[in-house]
Amino acid sequence: MQNVVGQNISNIHQSASVQGAVDIEAVRGLLAAFRADVDRNAADLQNATVLRAMADTVDTSLATSDAPQVGTLRGIAQALPALVVGTAVQQGGEALANAIGGLLS
Repeated sequence: MQNVVGQNISNIHQSASVQGAVDIEAVRGLLAAFRADVDRNAADLQNATVLRAMADTVDTSLATSDAPQVGTLRGIAQALPALVVGTAVQQGGEALANAIGGLLS
């Protein structure tokens, strides 16, 4: 990649932040997709059991009364990207973490 003045640039990472509020149903949709990805790729995932447990915790938290368990969800949103980096479920895991973050903001 080159910048405007012609200098080579490497190791550039792009990210996007969640804009506006995310509703619980959007998080549930991403959670279902993430679970399906984990199940489909379980044989190749070192942390499949942990990822399933995190998904179960998110699901339980979202189902708890009208207010999700903020501390638990925040911890999962922070830990999940590190657990999925470089795996077949990275995209879904990061999307879920971002959505959880958006839900809590």
